[in-house]
This record gives sequence, C-alpha cells and structure tokens, in this order.
Amino acid sequence: MNKFFTLLFATLATCLSVKAQETMEQDLFESMREDDKAAIITVHKDTESGIGRQGIDLLNLRLREIYPNYDFREACTTKGAMGQTPDPDELLNQLHKDGYTHILIQPSNFTNDLDVQYLRHIAESAKGKFKHLRMGEPLLSETADYQKVADIAIHTFSVMPKGVNVLVCSGNGEDAPSYMMLDYTLRDKSNGEWLLAATNGIPTLDYLIKALKIQKVKKVHLVPFCPEVTDGMRNEWVKRLQQAGYKVTVESRCLSEQKGITDLFEQHVRHAEKFRRLNAKEQKIITR
Repeated sequence: MNKFFTLLFATLATCLSVKAQETMEQDLFESMREDDKAAIITVHKDTESGIGRQGIDLLNLRLREIYPNYDFREACTTKGAMGQTPDPDELLNQLHKDGYTHILIQPSNFTNDLDVQYLRHIAESAKGKFKHLRMGEPLLSETADYQKVADIAIHTFSVMPKGVNVLVCSGNGEDAPSYMMLDYTLRDKSNGEWLLAATNGIPTLDYLIKALKIQKVKKVHLVPFCPEVTDGMRNEWVKRLQQAGYKVTVESRCLSEQKGITDLFEQHVRHAEKFRRLNAKEQKIITR
C-alpha cells in the first residue's frame, strides 16, 4: 500500500507540474483558399479495445456533424483490425496524392500510450506534405480531463448506498500513471464512494479488495470503462469479489459510450483546430 501511494503522489506531482507554454492560437482552417481541401480523421487502435465500436460510431458521427464542410476519413493503427481501414501512414500518403492541404487528426485513445506516441511520430513525419496538419489529444491529457471524466462517471451511474462503485479499466502498464490519477480524482470527488481498478495493470484487483476491506463495505458496483473489460469483469472479478465476501452488481453500460466522453473528445479536436503546438525552438524562445 505504501509503495502504491508513493508512486501515486509522484505521479500527481508530475501531472500537476507547471508546463512551459506549448501552444499558440492559430486557426487551422483560416488560411484555406478556394482550391484547398481539408480532411478530418479519426484514428483507432481497433474496435475491441478503447471506446469500442459504439463509441467509435458516436465519435465519427460527432465529427461529421461539427465539420460538415470537410471530408471525413478513418484510420487504424493496428493493421487489419478494422477490415480495409488503412493505417495512418497509408491514409496520409493517399490524402497527399489526392491534393489535400489541411488535416485534422483525433485519436480515440484514452491515454498518451505508445499507440498515441506512434501516431504523433507519423503525423510529425507527414507535416511537410500538407499546408497544415494537427492532432488532438487523447481523452486523459490535462488535469481538467480527469475532473471531467470523474464527474461523468459519478453523475451518470448511480452511487450505491452503503457500498462502493468501481470504475474498471483495461490496463497495459503504460496507462498506470493516468489511471492512478483518475483513481485519486474519483476518490476525492465522491468522498471515497468511487474507486478505480485495472484488469491488466495498476491499480490491481488485489489492491481494490484491500481498499474495500479498509472501508468496511459489503456492496460493490462494477462499472466498465470500455467494452473490452466486460467479459473478464463479469467472470473473474465478480467471482473473486464474491469469494471475498462482497455483494456484487455489474453495470450494463460503459463509460466510454456516454455522451460526456464524446463531448470531451470534441473539446480536444476543437482545441487542436484553434491552437498550434509550438516546436521546441519556439518554446525555448518564449521561456527566455
């Protein structure tokens, strides 16, 4: 437990530290001429993890609605995971050949994991092919994002009386700092009535059971962050928690498919549209 909180506080210190100015206001589309062409792209890992197929459909629909005057495309970083959907590199090369000049990319990832870093590398390498190319941030990027996601969870799913609600995430190690930050935020906003645990990462199910014992509750309501965790949660997690003496219920809906999550993704893509990320040289000049 002590090691967990030591890592947690170190993570919070990193996440909440003051950053140098990283962006400047400059509208992506203000420089478009009559012969220019723009495309909005959503990029996913696959349809099984992350926000899932329904969440993907909701995000795609939202971006089509808010950018009706620009073409829409879809890419997948896991080759072959979404049928004939191209990977981002292939798609950007094709858009360049087709004469597109302005590109706005929004990944559907939850955290700034290796998948997002790979996408950033592709986007950075392709910038020279277009007049303007920008990329929105994953769901959990700024401190305010954690606050908003926690609020969505707490206000969407009923708080179990005399029990604890648990947001169950799919972890891979890379997500641990983000999920620990979200766990802290959930606890703080709900006075301990919400916790977080990850199926393949930190915080673990074992840690969750220890935390539940400390709180001396008998009821647990599991809420899946995304569709990927549902089967394992309904089987192994329910069994383990019942064996530990808890009455367990499972939420049928996923947090990732709620309107508030789509709203937050929209905020990220709109920010990318309005603000240009500064390069290292520009940031150095500003901080002098």
